[in-house]
Amino acid sequence: KTVGVVIPIYNVQDYLKECLDSVINQTYKNLQIVLVNDGSTDENSLNIAKEYTLKDERFILFDKKNGGLSSARNVGIEYFSKEYKLKNITNDIKENSLIEFDLDGNNPYEIYKVYKSSKFFKNKDELLNFKTPDIDYIIFLDSDDYWELNCIEECVPRMDGVEVVWFNYRPFFQKVKKKNYKTQMDYFDFKDEKIITSKEWLHRVKKNNIFYFWFAWQGMIDFNFLRKIDLKFIDGIFAEDCHFGVLLFALNSKIYIYPEKKYIYRLRSGSLMNFTNKKNKIHFSSYLKKFDVFNDEEKAKEYHKALSWFKIALEFLNYAKNHNNPFSKEIEELFLPVVCNKALHLKNFKEYLVDKSSILELEKYIQNQPLGAVSRAKEYLSYKIAKKISTSKGIKKFLLPFSAIYVVLKHQKEIIKRKKSHKKLPLEFYKDYQKAIRLRKILFKNF
Repeated sequence: KTVGVVIPIYNVQDYLKECLDSVINQTYKNLQIVLVNDGSTDENSLNIAKEYTLKDERFILFDKKNGGLSSARNVGIEYFSKEYKLKNITNDIKENSLIEFDLDGNNPYEIYKVYKSSKFFKNKDELLNFKTPDIDYIIFLDSDDYWELNCIEECVPRMDGVEVVWFNYRPFFQKVKKKNYKTQMDYFDFKDEKIITSKEWLHRVKKNNIFYFWFAWQGMIDFNFLRKIDLKFIDGIFAEDCHFGVLLFALNSKIYIYPEKKYIYRLRSGSLMNFTNKKNKIHFSSYLKKFDVFNDEEKAKEYHKALSWFKIALEFLNYAKNHNNPFSKEIEELFLPVVCNKALHLKNFKEYLVDKSSILELEKYIQNQPLGAVSRAKEYLSYKIAKKISTSKGIKKFLLPFSAIYVVLKHQKEIIKRKKSHKKLPLEFYKDYQKAIRLRKILFKNF
């Protein structure tokens, strides 16, 4: 079986070699590796990518305009789907050199050049007739992370009879404080190898109160299945792997659960993604150019996140309308309320509001949700301290340090009690989520 590997690259010169070494040294060798340089601005990311492409003929390198993680992954999907026609720029094959190609025809992602090692071509006829290789499976790898060396070898035999192999990952804390970290598979409480159906996956979602699900690099996917369902990443959004993961799992019939940690997930300060939510900072520089009208980077980020959830919500709705099956109803009930609530944050940007009829449609999905976000927001330590500060007048201001200590100690006791009672739902689950967000903003603004 041939495995297609897709690696988006963006300003990772300090980590890229470790990532690519973990690929070329895989014990399973039948790989076709697509590198996509997504407009890196650092000094060496593109050069390192060229270096590895030159020395290993399994690589092909796409150099494109910065468009975000989704666009880079989609380039890999589209290449393996044979949607690109490559036209060679280089006419003469020189030893130990990179052959350059252009895209002939449609080029929506503004690919500048494509590179392939001269080692791959035995003669000029092979160069002129170069074709995209056929693959059986596809897998994604982020360029600041890396694999265990037997990752692919362990996944391939487990792909027999399933559409997806889902493995676990190990967090690697680099120059950041270690904390208790639960992987997504930990939240699902999968501990043993087994094959499950989409129905069983949704049952576990409901049982464990899981309202977010994402999947991109956490496993291997049958490529014919991916093409059949015509699933790609939504371009230009945050949390692109939420939409991709939910629909991938909802539309397939069998998933192989492989709890072994075969992927090393690097958590570092100042990365493409931050420590607490690695996905938050991906390629914001390119996305935010569209929102220069705000003249405020934080406001632009806030708008971009809400707009991203809005697009994800519309895709979920589209799925529900076009797939009249029990799963579509469960997707609506389990994932849509939380996604819609986050999308409805767009209402705070009335001057830039998207189609109002779509907003009204999303509002329907939170009408039957329970209240509770405001009361939950008031349980946060940050809220309690902010409130104490804002209400302290006169002599009480001088007593603030002691008052704050009292608030913290009381809060810690309340946490212990809550842990013994029941699992809390996320704020976004509740009907009054937007009201809770406004409450916190007003309080913090005042103090």
